[in-house]
Amino acid sequence: MSFKRFVQLSCIVVTLFLLVHLILYQFTKEALAWPERIIKRSAITGRHEPLKHVEVVTIGDLARLSYLYRLGTERVNVDTSDRLGYLNKNNDKSKQYPVVVVGDSFMLCNGDDRRFTDLLKNKLNINCYNMAANGVEDPFTFLLSDFKKEAKILVWEAVERNIKADTFNMEYYDYYFAESKKKMELVDQWNRQQNFNKQLKIVNSSNLKFVINNLSYSLTGEPLIGDADIAKLDNGKELLFYKNDLISFQRLNSSQDLERSVEFITRIDRELKNSGVTLIFFAVPDKYDAYYEGITGEKKLKNDAHFIESLTRELQKNNVIAVNLKDPFRTAIGQGKDLYHFDDTHWNTEGAETAAELVAREIKTRGLLD
Repeated sequence: MSFKRFVQLSCIVVTLFLLVHLILYQFTKEALAWPERIIKRSAITGRHEPLKHVEVVTIGDLARLSYLYRLGTERVNVDTSDRLGYLNKNNDKSKQYPVVVVGDSFMLCNGDDRRFTDLLKNKLNINCYNMAANGVEDPFTFLLSDFKKEAKILVWEAVERNIKADTFNMEYYDYYFAESKKKMELVDQWNRQQNFNKQLKIVNSSNLKFVINNLSYSLTGEPLIGDADIAKLDNGKELLFYKNDLISFQRLNSSQDLERSVEFITRIDRELKNSGVTLIFFAVPDKYDAYYEGITGEKKLKNDAHFIESLTRELQKNNVIAVNLKDPFRTAIGQGKDLYHFDDTHWNTEGAETAAELVAREIKTRGLLD
């Protein structure tokens, strides 16, 4: 082959390659652009850019993780950050907050007025502050903050898989305190280049994964690659779930997870009581765990997991106020309700409402705000 012919063929191949990616990019660009449209969140402190308000159309994280964007349901997400970078609407510096809420991404989802903190505030008719930023580190941040001086209750949420992931461990206790102190003192530089290193490119691996998984779903009803999977439910519907839920569900050393987690949470509870604050802890079931009783076929693991029930029971034995969400969630789902977005790992407004009702009932029954 002559050099001229080689150059011509190379140009044709490159042109076709770019053309294919350009076509596929028309299907993937909206999902890829979504992180650029939401309120920027620091990868270091976990807080958001202060005093921002955005309204963005999005689909769930599982639709993005599976590259099956057609399974996603578009919804408008409205978020407002306060002066400290936490997601709170109408935050006033002069307000007092008897109830502070901390936790992971479940405390950040659903948007203004539908977030767990807002729903709890409505049920208690009292100011509640959303201080969620870094999950397991949040209680330490609270203990170091001025909110501790006026708060009576700290509501702490954690999703099941995070509790089992060896993060609730006394070995990291001092480390979490040190990290929280550093993050509180750090002033984020809200520079787009620092916080979003990944620039959108027409040529990207998501284009190819989009083709592979959509072909696979059309042929087999399941994605071939990625972090999401699909199971069948006994009501004829599909369950789109996070693959890591399976790892969490069938962990063989769950007794070790339980002992380690109880020790960690109980220690936090003692610290809070010494400061005059009451802890209310609850674990959110992984989506697979919540829907487990309705799963059919080969995707249904043999043995049911009872981690959340055991964790709640052991915490209560140690005088920690703990709320069991799993049983009420499974009951509601068994009655035909959906407490999680189909295309997302997180609960929907009804799921957050159920949790807020259970926590509010615990607060009222015990007279914690009297």
